[in-house]
Amino acid sequence: MNTSAQCDVIRQYLREQFPKHFIADFLEGARRAQVFRVDAPSGRPLHYAVLGIDFLQAHTADALQQALVSAALGEKLKAAGSSPVTLSMTGCSTEGGSRIV
Repeated sequence: MNTSAQCDVIRQYLREQFPKHFIADFLEGARRAQVFRVDAPSGRPLHYAVLGIDFLQAHTADALQQALVSAALGEKLKAAGSSPVTLSMTGCSTEGGSRIV
């Protein structure tokens, strides 16, 4: 299943949560996840959101928007700093101390 519509929803959500920041994303095959990186206007990476492919495939674009709001992903990213925040079928978690580069 193509997840491009879901990725568009996540990019838009992150743009709303982090105005004037840069949003980049890439597929991380080993983790079966799409990783979204929020960079400061200076280009310095600030936050990482890791969304499982199974989670993306299980949600329509509309349902995904609601899931992001319900999970308070933006607030969790701000609280986690540079530690990745993972959103999967089992919930939302912060990976303390590990970084994705």
